[in-house]
Amino acid sequence: MIRRLTVLSFVAASACAMPIPDFRPAPRPAPAPVAAPIVIPQSATERFIGAAQAAGCEVNSLNSEQIMADAILSREDLGRIMTELRADGRGQIVPGGNAFRVTTGICA
Repeated sequence: MIRRLTVLSFVAASACAMPIPDFRPAPRPAPAPVAAPIVIPQSATERFIGAAQAAGCEVNSLNSEQIMADAILSREDLGRIMTELRADGRGQIVPGGNAFRVTTGICA
C-alpha cells in the first residue's frame, strides 16, 4: 500500500508541472493613432486679413508688429498686400493716413 501511495504521489506531483493554458481573452490591439487634420496653407493676403481681423480690423503703429508676426509677413509683404487690398476694394486708408482698415470678411 505504501508503495502504491508513493507512486501515486509522484504521478500527482508530475501532473502539477504540466503547463496550464491561458483561457483569458487575447489583448486587443492598440487603436491606430488619429492623423492630424491637414492644414491647407493660406496665401500671405489671407494670413494678413485673418491677423488684422483678430486685431480689430485696423492696422496702425501700435499693432502692426503683432499683425506681421501673426501673419508671418515682412514689411515689404505688408506694404504690397495693403496696396493690393486697396486696389481690390477690400481695404482703405483711414482718414488722417495713420492706419489701414480691412473692409472684407467680418470687418465689412
